[in-house]
Amino acid sequence: MDMDSVLFAIVGVVGCAMSLAYVFRWFGVPAAVAYIVTGLVAGPSGLSLIEDEELLRHIGEIGVIMLLFFIGMEVSLPRLIAGWRIAVLGTIAQMALSVGACSLASWMFGWPWQAGLLFGFIISMSSTAVVLTMLKDSGELDRSFGQNALGVLLMQDMAIVPIMIILGMMGEGEVSVREVAVQVIGGILLVSLAFWLMRRPGWHIPESLKLTLDRKIMMGLLLCFSAAALTSWIGLSAPFGAFLAGMILNASDQAEWVEEHLRSLYVVFVAIFFMSVGMLVDIPFILGNLGYVALVTLAVFVLNSGINTLVLRTLGETWSMALLTGGLLSQIGELSFLLASLGVSIGLLNETGHQMAIAVIALSLMLSPFWMLAIRHFVREDTQVMADESVDVELRRMVEMLESARDARKDD
Repeated sequence: MDMDSVLFAIVGVVGCAMSLAYVFRWFGVPAAVAYIVTGLVAGPSGLSLIEDEELLRHIGEIGVIMLLFFIGMEVSLPRLIAGWRIAVLGTIAQMALSVGACSLASWMFGWPWQAGLLFGFIISMSSTAVVLTMLKDSGELDRSFGQNALGVLLMQDMAIVPIMIILGMMGEGEVSVREVAVQVIGGILLVSLAFWLMRRPGWHIPESLKLTLDRKIMMGLLLCFSAAALTSWIGLSAPFGAFLAGMILNASDQAEWVEEHLRSLYVVFVAIFFMSVGMLVDIPFILGNLGYVALVTLAVFVLNSGINTLVLRTLGETWSMALLTGGLLSQIGELSFLLASLGVSIGLLNETGHQMAIAVIALSLMLSPFWMLAIRHFVREDTQVMADESVDVELRRMVEMLESARDARKDD
């Protein structure tokens, strides 16, 4: 592709994204949907403005890493630890019920039980990028259902490693004891180091490394991607490492200058991620199997919302908060693309099944904001309850500020 074609492609994609984002925002639809539709228009099923889909997908993955980095800089460690019960028990129960439902469906339709297990894992992984983008856009990350969703998403990201080991064993693949040991021991050491640094808020990055604008930008990028590269190298999720780095910066009061100088890059890369999702949609395949794809996608939304709502209600959340969290976690996440590809490689999915999985995952990501709007309309959030919760959030923030000031006086 010559330079003129590249420039015209960039103009077309950016112009389409900006126009759709403006129109969608006018109707109250998140910009993420506009970017997914842009990818659909610009991708191989549309105008084919972008040919190198693999490159765009990798660039989009950078967006997910930066998203978790920014989320980490906004998360309070005490609040995250306080919600461990919902994060740990809720995720385990949600995955177990998803696998059970899909295993029952595979038995009813005469499919192998391994396929039911694979589909259960695929639908149980929600989208970190979509959910956190919706929460940031609506300013609801600090609310209880937002914190519940965040805890579950982080546990799901950590669960990807044992899930892939289980699937590899089912496909008669060799499981390396050394790799598993590196993942487990490395993960424990990294999390322990991160928690130790977060308990020592006095440390600072040397001023000489952030005197000028270019140094600040490069230092912020280095912190983000070095942590992501480290967790990826030991076999864990790269975005999880970026999230830990963001939390460490937040605990040391270093987050403000990093966020200020990297926000523009963050917006661009996250938009590219959503565009890459839209490019995965195979329109001819969907049109040829429209009824089946629509039925499976609707079943995924209903099943995921229902399971998450029941689990959270059982763990003590109100019906309203449980429904809102369940609606947020209703879609299938980006890590499920990896599980679907693994299913093909180990012989649990044929090409048609793989195309169906890709189509349902992409459509669930695209339609998730609309499903959430429907959930909100159904719940009809009680104004007094939400107002009381907002007051509680402000009180918690004030308490955290006072505790930080007290700790600083002790250190002095």
